[in-house]
Amino acid sequence: MNKIASFALVSSLVLASSAAFAGGMVEPTVEPVPVVVAENASSSATPLWAIIAGVVVVGAVLSSSN
Repeated sequence: MNKIASFALVSSLVLASSAAFAGGMVEPTVEPVPVVVAENASSSATPLWAIIAGVVVVGAVLSSSN
């Protein structure tokens, strides 16, 4: 009876261990890190200070001529 019990124990361990590794190891998937691109707030339009300076220069030229 002792041999039958040890055989049953060994066979149940073998079956349990083979079932545990049946699928193999799953490869971990690496998710890409999202990249946030900050855009500059400036635009390609002429800044307001340049327009005001141009108006002042044109006004000064026109007022100085006789």
